Amino acid sequence: MTNQAQDRRNRNARGLATATLIEKQAVRLAADHGAAAVTVDQICAAVGISQRTFFNHFATKDDALLGMDLPRVNEQRAREYLADPRAGILTGALGLIELPVEHVQDPEIALARFVVLTKSPALAERQAARFIPIAQEVEGLVYLKLRAVAPSGIDDEQLHSAAATITSIAAALMTRIVTGPDAPNIPPTDPRTALEELQWVWPILLGQTAPTDTSD
Repeated sequence: MTNQAQDRRNRNARGLATATLIEKQAVRLAADHGAAAVTVDQICAAVGISQRTFFNHFATKDDALLGMDLPRVNEQRAREYLADPRAGILTGALGLIELPVEHVQDPEIALARFVVLTKSPALAERQAARFIPIAQEVEGLVYLKLRAVAPSGIDDEQLHSAAATITSIAAALMTRIVTGPDAPNIPPTDPRTALEELQWVWPILLGQTAPTDTSD
């Protein structure tokens, strides 16, 4: 568990509500004006708090924009993934991740944060760094799953390489849970559904089947 996640769980209800409101107002302001233009004073004014209260919850403005919660690996799902021989290696990996509460309770803010990050390379880089331990945990589970089913002749280096590739695909598919005005043609979709929608084109992607010419 990350320090931030533990810190969130240790907060009392009032403190958690204040921190959540700070996040929401920070993200809304950044969505309207750009992350670089937003100040701590503006966030405090929008929430109706003092700077002291702000800094009791967040060390910097960027921390409020990034948010306290991160996706995490669900331990029960991880055990089931490794134990169930019927679990798809990629589709099962998609089910390992438990999304932050805001994706369920406040998808509008989750979307706004996503858009803010796409427009701020520095923030996106920081967020990506925060996701590294989660990706490494998933990759380790995928590696164990692959090792259990790999045919003879597949060495450990190949297993690790395959696990890294599968984890990267899973991470990309997870972005399908959000959309917005900047991505009107990418509707929010359960990532496993998005993967299943590729079944018709998968052999073509792998070069196993030539595309069918449908032209007249």
